[in-house]
Amino acid sequence: MPRLVRTRLSAMMFLFYPGLGAWAITTGTYLLSSPLKGGLNFTPGEVGWIYSTFAIGAVLANPFIGLLADRLFRAERVFAVAGLGCAAFLFASGWWCDTNTGRIDAVYRAVAAEHLIEGEPVLAVYARSAGAPLPAPVVKALDRVNEDPRMRAAARAVFWPLFALMLAQTVCLQIAMPLTTVLCMRNLSDPSQQFSRTRMFGTLGWMAVGITMGMVLDTVSAEPFFLAGGITLVAACYGLTLPATPPKGGGRSLADSFGLPAFVLFRDRSFVVFILVALLTSQMNQFYGVYGHRYLTDAGFARPERLMTLGQATEVVCMFLIPVLKPKKTMKWLMFLGAAGGAVRGAAMAWGPDWLVVGLGVPMHGWNFALYFVVAATFIDAEAPPHLRASAQAIVAFVASGLGPWSGNMMAAATVDHYRTGTVIDWSGVWVVPLIGCGIAATVFALWFRTPPEKGITPPPGSAPAR
Repeated sequence: MPRLVRTRLSAMMFLFYPGLGAWAITTGTYLLSSPLKGGLNFTPGEVGWIYSTFAIGAVLANPFIGLLADRLFRAERVFAVAGLGCAAFLFASGWWCDTNTGRIDAVYRAVAAEHLIEGEPVLAVYARSAGAPLPAPVVKALDRVNEDPRMRAAARAVFWPLFALMLAQTVCLQIAMPLTTVLCMRNLSDPSQQFSRTRMFGTLGWMAVGITMGMVLDTVSAEPFFLAGGITLVAACYGLTLPATPPKGGGRSLADSFGLPAFVLFRDRSFVVFILVALLTSQMNQFYGVYGHRYLTDAGFARPERLMTLGQATEVVCMFLIPVLKPKKTMKWLMFLGAAGGAVRGAAMAWGPDWLVVGLGVPMHGWNFALYFVVAATFIDAEAPPHLRASAQAIVAFVASGLGPWSGNMMAAATVDHYRTGTVIDWSGVWVVPLIGCGIAATVFALWFRTPPEKGITPPPGSAPAR
């Protein structure tokens, strides 16, 4: 075994995941913001489609991962090439946004020049009101500017090429990201004991970029795309130094990639409940994942990208504690607490004072992910016989990384748009939706999920059951 393999794989995680965090944390705020604040004035629906590229990319990339890394090429080389593609498309996305920010601003100001308040241009009145609540006539005039057909046409002209670039980027990302797990599983001496602590460095890297990016760049701009591209480029180049991980000559079929052999598990009620709750939970998580930064910005929190790292800190703590909490015995209640955490987050965001948002709402994001989706690995190991575990994980990945986030993005965008007037959003109404959704998910889980017995190898037909 190569020297320091665990350290080298931990460094891979630390370098790779900040490339995702650098753009995913703040891009929603940038795209939604008015040109007066440096944004591109996208609608919530357009922002939802940009973030949905992550889910669409997962669906498109999934069938090819096994073919590339299990049959054709060394896994570390596939990881490096996919990372280089991801970096290239991130740089292109940043260039496209940066090139068009000035044009969007020019169209906005040209349209705004036609709107007067008592004979004075609305932007002149807006400039004098900086730092103070805007008068109602100014708010209404800016809303008309925002919804003007010329303004919307200009934003759409920027949206479609950006959507194509981000879709290409996320296909590359969704090839590279599972390979971080493949590289660990094939090279760690004891993956069952070492993987969680190795993967944890990815979360620490995400936290590091969230804490520092606001100090070195303007988060409401195209700059995070360039930062993400640079980080991903370094991670891709580093990938070429990782232990040689040749293909094993097998690989999954297309049916295996989409988890078709594991559909037999849907005969079990607990598996159905688990999948439905995973779908609903991943949908509700998009409210926070896409719009959390914008909500915290509107609420007046300084450097919200730093604040959001509290979720990752909670995730790290939970990952450390899960082995101590004996998840095989306490599985149901750990997963229930994870699902319920989404409802607690929604309540804190909808009605809580600032201290409750910071102390409970934001940390619940990491709590929700770690206790439901990380413990889910223990559930799959107990629920599915060995020959179906990979296929079951493919179903979970399709739901939790594909269908759930895509449909959740659409739902969150429609909800934000419903509670939006111009660029002003009634966030209390928005957060009630994930509160109710996660509350339903937790209730269904508590009532109908049953902890399965751990399954071994399926005995041959006609053999006596094990005692």
